[in-house]
Amino acid sequence: MDKKPYRVHLCFGPTCSQFNPKALLRALEEEIATQGLEEQVSITISACRNRCEQSPSMNVYPGPVMYNRLTPDAVRQIVRQHFTGGDPVEEWLYRHGLPPVTPPRAPAGRVKPAMDEADKPKWRWW
Repeated sequence: MDKKPYRVHLCFGPTCSQFNPKALLRALEEEIATQGLEEQVSITISACRNRCEQSPSMNVYPGPVMYNRLTPDAVRQIVRQHFTGGDPVEEWLYRHGLPPVTPPRAPAGRVKPAMDEADKPKWRWW
């Protein structure tokens, strides 16, 4: 069992994955290192946190303190304020009832074009 004072569970579930959690993880690890908190904070990649409508999400223990709608800058702010001073960052706390977040759209060049009728597979019963 990890005995570090803070434990972070960063969601990599299906909905949160649409919001590039790898960038959040990178920002989290970099800011923890910048602040010299490697011995104070453990990070766990988690499955769904059941707050998909407010993705991406992260829980901090002890607590849990539930953060949502995160960006890399939000994660850095959480490290600086919550992990160094013990005060949760009010701006990023989970709030029930907010409108759902829309995942970012794929860049125009990466969108798969629609199939023409001639390209669609022909399904036969035999």
